[in-house]
Order: sequence, then structure tokens, then C-alpha cells
Amino acid sequence: MLGIPGRLRLPMVHYNRPTMSSSSTAHGTHSYYDWQVSTLMLAYDVSDPIPRSEDKRIADRQEAVAREIHDMAHVTIPQAYRDNPEMEFPPAVVTLLTKATLRRAAQIVGIA
Repeated sequence: MLGIPGRLRLPMVHYNRPTMSSSSTAHGTHSYYDWQVSTLMLAYDVSDPIPRSEDKRIADRQEAVAREIHDMAHVTIPQAYRDNPEMEFPPAVVTLLTKATLRRAAQIVGIA
């Protein structure tokens, strides 16, 4: 989705929900949102690993990461896009989200 020049369609629909859901796939935002979740989950795994056998702790961390991304998006995305989730994001907004995600991952692992 991000490889398409121009705009990313319907991004706020997913960011309005602080948890992951299958509806994100229908709106075309799943790959970018999943990248954000994966990036932060991996960062947390570096700083505080959870054994694969601890499903509850992993699920709790994923919920916390989803809430963190939700909060990050609402701080980062300009108000006009938050007010109208049908608006397309210009590349500059996607760039802001990417920088915020990478900045947070760097903080989690202790390099920022």
C-alpha cells in the first residue's frame, strides 16, 4: 500500500480503534498498521523478552502496543484527518507516522 505513489486510503478508520481487528484488512490499512505493531513488538522484545509459551503476556503486550499506536496516531495525525476518517493521507502524514513509530522503537530499545 505504501509503495503506491500519492495517497494511502482510509487510514483513520483503523486508528479510531485501539485494538487490532480483521476489519483493517477491508479498509486497506492492515499492512502499514501491522508494520507499526510488529516494529514496536520487536522493540519491546529486545528490551524485555517474553517467552513464546506465555501467551497471556504476549497478548497483553500486543493490546498495550495497539493502544500506544492509537495514542501515537492521534497525537501525530493532523486534526483535519482525525475529524474526517474518509480523507486520504498525503505522503507527508505517512512520513510523520513512520518517523513517530521509528522514534518510539528507538526509545524502547534505548538508542534514542
